[in-house]
Amino acid sequence: MPQIQFLETDAAFALHVKQLQDCLYNQMEMALSDYGLEIPSKTTGIVQLLFSNGPCSKADIAKALRYSHQLTAQRLAWLIDHDMVEMSLDANDKRRRLATLSPSGIVQAEKLQEFLPRLAAAYRHLFTELDINLKAQITRARDALETTPITNRMDLSESQPQNAPTRS
Repeated sequence: MPQIQFLETDAAFALHVKQLQDCLYNQMEMALSDYGLEIPSKTTGIVQLLFSNGPCSKADIAKALRYSHQLTAQRLAWLIDHDMVEMSLDANDKRRRLATLSPSGIVQAEKLQEFLPRLAAAYRHLFTELDINLKAQITRARDALETTPITNRMDLSESQPQNAPTRS
């Protein structure tokens, strides 16, 4: 297969991050399954949040995990459909619905508590092998991009096509 030059440039950085994310989630799926957990890797953040903090609204979950409302709703839907989470009205605000772990969700969350230190150790091993705390650097990169977005880091003045719209 011919090598695509773009993939070797820094411009493909986001693609490489996505590939790393996919690799991590795929391997975490296998590890969760091998450990006897039934929850998908992409729902572990919600399960952990509900286990640690108790009932939360979709908005609370989205804010805590930095998920979009739509992504939160999708992941909660899986947990609800598989009887891991139950929704109920907030006693203090009838407009809000709260997500709570069901009995089977609590079993999964308790098993997750045993799994997480093993996962953390595996990541520490990886970080040692790479000689970098990848989590800390990814957090720094995210924070830096939130402070100064990519568009503010680019010099687009000379390379814009003639009829390209400009941002104000």
